[in-house]
Amino acid sequence: MGFDAMDGNTLAAHYACVPTKIGGKLGLLSLNTATHPNYRSKGIYQKLAKQTYENWSTKFEFVVGVANSQSAAAFVNRLGFTDLGRLNLRYGDLQRPFSGTRTWTKADIDWRTKSPRQRLETRMLANGMVELSTNPKNFLFKIKSLVAVSDYEISRDSEPPTSLRGFTVDWIKESNPRFYLPERLKPSPLVMIYQSLNGQNLEIESWSFPDFDAF
Repeated sequence: MGFDAMDGNTLAAHYACVPTKIGGKLGLLSLNTATHPNYRSKGIYQKLAKQTYENWSTKFEFVVGVANSQSAAAFVNRLGFTDLGRLNLRYGDLQRPFSGTRTWTKADIDWRTKSPRQRLETRMLANGMVELSTNPKNFLFKIKSLVAVSDYEISRDSEPPTSLRGFTVDWIKESNPRFYLPERLKPSPLVMIYQSLNGQNLEIESWSFPDFDAF
């Protein structure tokens, strides 16, 4: 879902979202925002975003996303989003709240792990969770995340959740990790943003790197 702004044969700006679910509620995941250098500072992408939300507001209840600090400021100040907090690269317990986070299905996992940009490895755990991991460039360790899958079926091949600690990138509501990368060392802080499309607030408790397609 989204719109392009064309100037003749030139793509001036682009904005796109994909459907996602949180707690059984259907919303939009803000995914791609791009503006041609010659068309910046004209408010084009904000118009495309507003058009997207207005066009699909009867089918979707919210918009959620992760943006860099510059884009997040525009979403908050010009489009009425709420800044929920910063995602952290941290080491520690991978367990997080799953009642207010992205809802995954087996089909979602299959689609996500086939990303041509950087594939994710999966490990099916016997507690009903799936561990997703990847090795980002210029980083010595795997980045891991646990996700709950709504139609998950425990099989004999499922592994016991022996170690649920590691490096991850996530945001957990009202949580302050003990070991994390300081803001000054981040190339660009990742900001969790949210907006309701129906006037009803949705409680979001956590968000991790597979949830927003950043790797």
